[in-house]
Amino acid sequence: MVKISDETNINRIEHKSKKNMALGAIIGYLAILVSIVHGVVLTPIVTMYVGIDNYGLYGIATTIIALFLLDLGLGTVTETYLSKLRAAGDKDSVQRFLSTIFKIYLVLTAICLIIVGVIYFLSPYLYKSSYSQEQISMLQNLILIVGGYALVSFPTNTFSSVITVYEKFGFNKTADLVQKLIYLGLTIAAVKLNWGLIGVTAVNAGSGIVAIIMRYLYMRLYLGVKLDLRLKFKGTRSELKSILVFSAWGIVIALLTRLVFNITPSILGMVSSSDQVTKFMYVNTIEGYVYMFGAMTATFFMAKVARVESTGTPEEKREKLLALAKKVGKLQFVVIALIIFGFATVGREFISFWLKDILVESPDFSSIYWCILAVVAYEIVHIPELPIYNAMLTEGHIKPLAINTIIKATINVGLSFVLSSYYGANGACLAIAIARVADLILNNFAYRKYLGINLGEFFSFVYIKGAIVIAISFGIGLLTHFFMPIDNLPLKFTINGVIFVVIFSLSVLYILFSKEERKYYINQILILLHIRKDVSTEKPKEETTEESEKKEEIKSGEEN
Repeated sequence: MVKISDETNINRIEHKSKKNMALGAIIGYLAILVSIVHGVVLTPIVTMYVGIDNYGLYGIATTIIALFLLDLGLGTVTETYLSKLRAAGDKDSVQRFLSTIFKIYLVLTAICLIIVGVIYFLSPYLYKSSYSQEQISMLQNLILIVGGYALVSFPTNTFSSVITVYEKFGFNKTADLVQKLIYLGLTIAAVKLNWGLIGVTAVNAGSGIVAIIMRYLYMRLYLGVKLDLRLKFKGTRSELKSILVFSAWGIVIALLTRLVFNITPSILGMVSSSDQVTKFMYVNTIEGYVYMFGAMTATFFMAKVARVESTGTPEEKREKLLALAKKVGKLQFVVIALIIFGFATVGREFISFWLKDILVESPDFSSIYWCILAVVAYEIVHIPELPIYNAMLTEGHIKPLAINTIIKATINVGLSFVLSSYYGANGACLAIAIARVADLILNNFAYRKYLGINLGEFFSFVYIKGAIVIAISFGIGLLTHFFMPIDNLPLKFTINGVIFVVIFSLSVLYILFSKEERKYYINQILILLHIRKDVSTEKPKEETTEESEKKEEIKSGEEN
């Protein structure tokens, strides 16, 4: 079997990888846009349809279940180990590891079932101060629906991980897109046909099951990867122990990372009021979109990082990793800076017309703008550093990341109880912001210690010119925000947004990117739009007999 790391294959693999990434990025961003349509257009409609308090119930149910299920960090574990095994060309070990990790998922599913049951029976005592008995009964029904779907989808996350490791990003994102389109259509039907809060919750589960079936069939029929639970792990006891330890730390990271956002609605439900829960859910919605845009391509580079680490000396690996982190980090910075500072420029107008009906009932919701900026600010550093974070995982340095996450979660939960009791959702967002900054600082110390890469070089490459881009585009955006004489909020939002995007894009091309980078990315865009042909995939032109004879004559003359 030919290994992926062999020089004879690396160029072909990298070229295919780039094409798959481009396709996955296009479909992935399209799926995010569908999500935004759902969130921006339908969330206020659904809120008014079911009521502000009942929408808060929906938020509590979904975030509680998401805290315990869906992935638990094993997706990262699966992608990390499968990337290494695939880089070594060992397909038999890929199948055996997949069987092993799926069994671990099944055991954890049984444990999570017990936890969901405990939450179900304790909910009347946990939320009695904020909700009536009738509303708590509704909450218990929602927990059953969301929990039932999560227990089905939890073990099947391995399907998505396998497809990611094989770098078939286009199909993975297509499954996401199909799920979101079905969810969008069924949600509209649920509101129009008066299915109630139960119906609105159930349609999410139905769309998710369709995506699960699509991924399984693709993995089994196209990739030829079987899920055979009879297969036993083929390795030493120490290797199995290593996988289990890695999985345990991965679970800690996943659980406590989710704790930041998923436990906050419950904390607000205990120490504040139901309207503050709903307010935070709006913040959570926008924050999720910001993260999705920035981190959408983050997992694309797991296999690439594994290939980087499969060859060369430690010094060469560090240099290759730094080069990859700089290149990817700059692109990630462009995406996340566009989103965050674009929102900072036109976010007030957006909030005003997005929640215009709700703001009449709850004027306090206008501070959502500042809450969103507080919780997403740290993404401007975190998102560009994701390749470095992935390198920590592929090299096995997961324990320090888990310890940092424990510190972050402790800070967040402690501050959330205190600040939320005084300032509601605003205090909760402040607690999240402080905890995230602490996590960012601790992780950068870990990157320096365990990977030994030059973070100063990374930051100067990504952020020095990037800061100039932000200053120019955001400065002009603020001027248009304050001095544009237009009262129509949607129109003002559109014009200001277009101006910001144009200025930002031009600044990126002519300030952040070098001449070579500018030429390369413009060329790639033209290829994707089929305006220019991709010559890299063409076969070399074969020599004619006459050309070959002339070369032989010249060679003979030189020898004589």
